[in-house]
Amino acid sequence: MGTNFQAKPDNIERPNRPMFIDPIGDLQPQVGMMGDSWFICATLEAEDREFGILVHYIKKPTLSGTSTIAIADISTSRYLLDEAKEADYETVGQGFKVSSDNLKWSADATTMAAQGKTDAGDSFDLKLKRQGPTIAYNGTGSFPLIDNKLTTYEYGFPRMDITGIVTVDGKNYPVTGNGWFDRQWFPVADASTLASGDTRWIWISMPLSKGEVVAVWSATGKQEHSWADILHADGSHTIADVDPISENMFGIWTSSKSNINWPSGWNVTIPSVNAKLKITIDFQGQETFEGFHRIESVTHIQGTYNGEEVTGRGCGEIVGDPQIKEIY
Repeated sequence: MGTNFQAKPDNIERPNRPMFIDPIGDLQPQVGMMGDSWFICATLEAEDREFGILVHYIKKPTLSGTSTIAIADISTSRYLLDEAKEADYETVGQGFKVSSDNLKWSADATTMAAQGKTDAGDSFDLKLKRQGPTIAYNGTGSFPLIDNKLTTYEYGFPRMDITGIVTVDGKNYPVTGNGWFDRQWFPVADASTLASGDTRWIWISMPLSKGEVVAVWSATGKQEHSWADILHADGSHTIADVDPISENMFGIWTSSKSNINWPSGWNVTIPSVNAKLKITIDFQGQETFEGFHRIESVTHIQGTYNGEEVTGRGCGEIVGDPQIKEIY
């Protein structure tokens, strides 16, 4: 490992469990880290429209931060992207403020406000309120992501109630919905793993209709590892094996912008909770280009969990070329 794990001070959310993250204290930047990332993916409904919202701020050790926003207009299958704007970060109390040409984002321990605007003039103005406990990945907030080499710290607020306005083509749409806030960082010492050329991953967030929250990781270096973190409705947490994600993709398409073959979704099987879930990306083209080529998409979830039918709206992220050779 590039970093020795050190437990954080006692955690008020789960005081009996050792943690490598502090859900509130770690809203602040991390010293000596690369890929220091703050991220929101939201699924929103208006009276007759659906939208997805992406908000992403990345702070690098020796460079200023960058902000990316996107509005997925699901009804018209358009991805309204504005990325790589230089952004400033300011610590405010227990929270922060991020400011750039395309994003104003503020946060404290329980609430957030995000205003984004693309160069074309489409925008959003959202209020978010945290509901329920933190999901600490791997149960502790730290795990080795790529071939047991890339030390990763990550946690999320998977249920954030959202109200606000999305403005597309000059029309305002009052919206409500759910947001998933994710916080992630990597040590600089492990940068060689990211630069090896073998690194790619898939992350899928799934708030399900029965109250469970599922986050699936599939990380590929020399070898693929696929697993799920499950935050149960009662607040307990399970880590579960997942059938290999790379073997369960469907609807492959080729991007005219990156020339990469991307999937349109995944069939996710989690044997220990008898889950068979079909995750479908709402439309093709939800692609970003800063740093790694990425898919940052809103998704529809349908299937069974513990033998019961479930649905959900979530997000899917693909970082790096998944190296799909065959179109099907």
